[in-house]
Formats: sequence, structure tokens, C-alpha cells
Amino acid sequence: MISNSLSNNFSEINVIIDGANIVRSTIQLKWHKRNVLTTPTYFLHVNTTFQIPYSCLDDSVCMDKIQTDLEQTPLHELNLYTESGFVRIAVEKPTVKGLKSSVDKPNRIGLIIGIVMTVLSVIVLAGVIGFFLVRECSKKKLDKQFQGDFNLPIARRHLKKTKHNYGRNVLSYELDPYTASHSSYVDTIKQWMGSLDPRVEIKTTEIVQNQDKFKHFRQQIEIVESRMNQLIYQPDFKGETNLEERHKVLQRLESLYKEVKSNRKANIIRVWHGTDANLLPQLLGEGFASLGILDDGWFGKGIYFSSSAEYASRYCWEKADPCLLMCYVLILNPFPVTTNDAPFDVKPRQFSFYGRGNYHTHQCHYIPVAPVSTKESNMDFRPPPNGTDNAIYDELVIFDSAFILPQVVVHLKPIPPLSLEETYATDVPPKKILKDLNQHCCLDIQSQFDSVSRNNQPEMNMIRLSAVKRNNGNDDDYRD
Repeated sequence: MISNSLSNNFSEINVIIDGANIVRSTIQLKWHKRNVLTTPTYFLHVNTTFQIPYSCLDDSVCMDKIQTDLEQTPLHELNLYTESGFVRIAVEKPTVKGLKSSVDKPNRIGLIIGIVMTVLSVIVLAGVIGFFLVRECSKKKLDKQFQGDFNLPIARRHLKKTKHNYGRNVLSYELDPYTASHSSYVDTIKQWMGSLDPRVEIKTTEIVQNQDKFKHFRQQIEIVESRMNQLIYQPDFKGETNLEERHKVLQRLESLYKEVKSNRKANIIRVWHGTDANLLPQLLGEGFASLGILDDGWFGKGIYFSSSAEYASRYCWEKADPCLLMCYVLILNPFPVTTNDAPFDVKPRQFSFYGRGNYHTHQCHYIPVAPVSTKESNMDFRPPPNGTDNAIYDELVIFDSAFILPQVVVHLKPIPPLSLEETYATDVPPKKILKDLNQHCCLDIQSQFDSVSRNNQPEMNMIRLSAVKRNNGNDDDYRD
């Protein structure tokens, strides 16, 4: 039973007044027979909530116990202290509405769930961190296996989308020759390029990479290395003519292997491809195979490169936006093309490999070339009949774009032709200058020599040069 008297002064009972109102009650009394006396009575009704401490371990048992105690408890009085004084109010029989712990007990289920969620979060976080650490370690391990010039010369984080917009998978970085961190690599690229066609000059240089193509290229390195010792990919020139010359051609190609630094066994060379910058989104984004074969090809129906940037620039200087694409190319079982396959005295359509694919199991064709003549129309380059040692340039025909990795784009700008006669003073013999200029095969040079003055005073030889665009009537060469 509740033995304590209910009071707001009792330390263990907390009384919360929810509301109070005054109720008027009227009692009518008969006075004599006709007169009625009305006596008003006022009652104060107070709605309260009692918070009574109970000790119980089980909520349902505790509810029953409290309800039983309340039923056995007689009416009590509630002492209220107001501004008007002390008020004593009778308490009607209360009922149990709910229980609330006076001391916060730990929620075991919530605690367990919280602990489990925390542990799971830690496990997930550790898993994510571990995944990235393992991936980074694997990447570093893989990078150590593929060291060489074909890797980016700068950190990949510097690469970004540029104004050229080469595609969503292609990032690039434009090099500034006047920046200290760039100048050394710019100079290296210029050394690789050597001289260019005299009709163009460098405008800008940028590094490019398609990460998907780069990963694919490294996979191809492993494939090539696995095939290098297979019998089917070994050189076999039985039945071929001019074997001595073909071996010289291969020796020339092998010298290019040494120019590329790498820790791999596969043979890799650095070559150039002249093209129009408008085609770069396809070449860099989708690969060379995306363009298809532009022509039948003199030495095979494939993709043409040259180790000479000057020679490659001859095929792009007339483009709307000329550029050179420097690529690394994997070489496996190349076929050496000699003058026997492309004689000087026949039409290109009569060449052995004109418009054809790769020869037998040879992955590429390699052709040292020289101009057929020193005439004005001098875009006809073929294997020299007097031997490979007399070849000025070379051509490489690749039949699978998976072996190609572009890395550098050199944007070119045409040098305006000399539309007006310009006079140059020089102490070099005029015949020597004319001979050098005639070697460029695309200038129609007119010269006029001024003789020594009549007063026998020494004067500098004067040469007047007028350059005009060469009209090449040979329509057989469409190599691009």
C-alpha cells in the first residue's frame, strides 16, 4: 500500500499540476413552503500527475503492483501552497498511466546494435583502406616491371583535359619550353626529332595518354615477349632474294631498338606519324584502327611511321592543322623490304606488297628508302638499288594498332612561302647554297648572281630566291 501521505512537500513524490479550474455547485433549500434558499458552493478541481518512485525489475510486474497498491489506498489529501495561502485538496482514486525509469538504464539491445554497427564500420573502413593500399602496392609493383621511355615523363596528376578535346579517355599536358621543369624534356624531344621539313616549324608540344591504351600496350609487351622464342615468329627468309641486303635492313632496324630505354625484352622503337590534328581524337581515343586504312599503301596496307620526324613531316605539312605524333611501337618478326620488292623502274602498283597485308607471320614491314631522283617532284621514295647504306630515311608499316602507343603530339605551323623576292647577302658560294636548297625537293629556285663590281672592289655574292609551291604530279603516293 501507499502509506505515505501525498504532498508536494514529500521528497519522494513529485506532483505535476496539469490544470486547475473552479466549479460552482448550487444547493437549493426550502424555506417555509414558498420560499427557496439557494446556496452556491465552489470547488477547486486540480488535474495532477504523481511521480512516485518504485523499485521493480520487470515493467509488467511493477504495473500490477502499483495498480494493486492504488486500489488499496484510501483517499488522501494534497497540500498545495499558493499565493493565497495553504490549500488542502482531497485526492480522488488515481490510476496508473505509465512507467518511466527514474534512473537511466542502459539499452542493452541498442548498445549491442551500436557496438555491432561500430565494428562493421571499422571492418568496412579497414577493407576499403586495405583495398586501396593493395591496389596501390600492386600498381607500384606492376610499374616496376614496366620501366622505360614509354612511361609518362611527368606525373599523371598533371594531365588534364585541354582545349583540343581528344576524347573522354585522353588526357594531355602542354609543355612550356620556357619553364625550367619542362625545358629539359622539350629539348629531349627536339633531339629525337632532329630537323624538320623546311616548310614547317614547331608551334606547341604536348604529352598525351589514353590510360586504357597504355594498359593494353603493356599487356601487348608481355604477349610479344611470350612469342619471341616461338618458332613461328622467327625470321625465315628461305626462298627470298637478296638475303645479304635484307640482313642489313634488319641491322638498321635493330640499331633503333637501342635508342629506347626499357627493362623489357621486347623490342620497342620510337617513330613519328604525320597527320592532321583534326584526326587526333580518333587516333588517340580509339586507336589507329578506328580510321581504317586510308590507302592501299606502297609497302603494305597498314599504318605508316618513320623514325625520321623530318620525313614524317613531309606527309602532313599541307594539312589544315599539321602535327606529328610520336609513338612507341612494338616490333616482332619484322620483314625487311629491299629494292627487289620495290624496284626503281616500275610503277608502285607493281610492288610486291602494294595494297597487301602483312607478309606471312611478319608483324610489320621495315623499308629503308631514298629518293628516286633529285628532280623537283621528289616524293617518290623507295629502297635504294645501290644498297641500304644509301637510304636517307625509313618507313615502318604496322598492321595491328595494339602495338602502337602515342605519347607526344608536336603541333606544327607552316612557314609562309617566299611570295616576294628576297635578297640575302652571304659569303658562301652561291652554287653551294643552291645545291643545298635544291635538296629540299619542293622549292623552285631562281637565282641571279651579281658579279664583282667593275671597280674591282670585293663585294658579297648576292642571291635572289623565289620559292613557289611544288606541284607533285605523282598521284600514286597516298601514304598518311
